[in-house]
Amino acid sequence: MVVGGERYPALQPCDTMVHPDHRRQGLFTRMTERAIDRYENREHAFFFNFPNELTLQGNRKLGWRRVGTVPAAYRVEDVAPLLSAQTTAPGHQLAGTVATGLVSAHNRLRDRRATTSAEVSVRHEESVPVETLAALYADTAPVTIHARRDPAFYRWRLSNPNWNYSAFVGESGGERAALVVARPPPGKLYGPETTRVADVVPLTDHEDREQLLGALLAEVRDNYQSSDLFVAPSTVPGAVLRAQGFYREGEPPLSYLRDGRAHLVRALDSWAPEAVRLTDEDNWSTTFLELDTG
Repeated sequence: MVVGGERYPALQPCDTMVHPDHRRQGLFTRMTERAIDRYENREHAFFFNFPNELTLQGNRKLGWRRVGTVPAAYRVEDVAPLLSAQTTAPGHQLAGTVATGLVSAHNRLRDRRATTSAEVSVRHEESVPVETLAALYADTAPVTIHARRDPAFYRWRLSNPNWNYSAFVGESGGERAALVVARPPPGKLYGPETTRVADVVPLTDHEDREQLLGALLAEVRDNYQSSDLFVAPSTVPGAVLRAQGFYREGEPPLSYLRDGRAHLVRALDSWAPEAVRLTDEDNWSTTFLELDTG
């Protein structure tokens, strides 16, 4: 992880599992304590993770501190598959059809209002150009906390077999930005057909970034019009998301449904930079590549 421009090895607990026959016997606590003991006096600086409700309180009891939430942003194209994934109640198909009509009308209105500059050139790369992305990251790396995006990281992180990855690279006036897009492999749909913006480079603001990201998101939607759902990370500026018809978790109307994933940290003995507060969410820049799934 990069913190204030310096590199620190960090740890992310994930995939914690306890068999149903052995829950509520302290196994989660003892496993986590063993992990803390193992890494406490090594070179690692901190733990960070995004637990679900089952492990959130257990982490808090063992010294993890809350940073905040990591909201995703959603643009719904077809409501019916989303309802089918949640319920089999009678009438959901009719409700989905009606809701999809309303959502489609809303999206069309948003799309007419959205503007993208003709000066932005966009290219779609079916195979992610990791060297290009790593070079763009190196030129624009922020001081906020994030995973260092070198070619080795991209190759490792984008080898997840549950997703196919491609990239959209945009350029305007010498400035560049890129999106990494993840989609399920053909024939392996997991519920609604979902297109996920897995990564955004640059991670933070620079000249023309909003204009470039708006054009890139529009190009993603044009390329994957069969998608039921588009998902993007909150590192995309809110104004860009709203203009492209996305809504963030924690904000109306999604605030009535979800707040985003909890984000926790736990410093280890080797952590030194007191000037950088791990628990300040403004000090972090994360996309789906920092999360344990995605």
